[in-house]
Amino acid sequence: MVLTAALAAPWWLPALDTFAQTSARPLDERVRTAKIERGGLSLDIPVVVETGTSVPVVLFADTSKLKEGVRVERLGILAPKNPRPVAMEIELGKWMAQARITTNIRLGASQSVIGVAQLSDGSYWQHAINVVLTGSACYDGT
Repeated sequence: MVLTAALAAPWWLPALDTFAQTSARPLDERVRTAKIERGGLSLDIPVVVETGTSVPVVLFADTSKLKEGVRVERLGILAPKNPRPVAMEIELGKWMAQARITTNIRLGASQSVIGVAQLSDGSYWQHAINVVLTGSACYDGT
């Protein structure tokens, strides 16, 4: 049962800070020991947003900071206070020239928006930006 729960844990869960991890769900030992780095990932999002209906976001992993043979496997954007906290996640192919995504997300409240990159060596990069929202977009629970 514990193994099933560990395998069902989302790939980005180890990259959350301690508070976000404990509020999301208890973690098994494998997830708790994941290596998290605060550099190498840029998250470009407005810090004050008038409406959360369509918030522009750019998430960019600086591949020049990667060790030889390591690549970015996945990118994700999390909004923990949204009814659905995973705003976006994408798995990158081996031949991607850049680890960069540009998108719009919905925000349901003022919160810390978290960008996450999973690297092929099992480590994670994380970058968070606090966003103040003056009007919500998640009235219907999405």
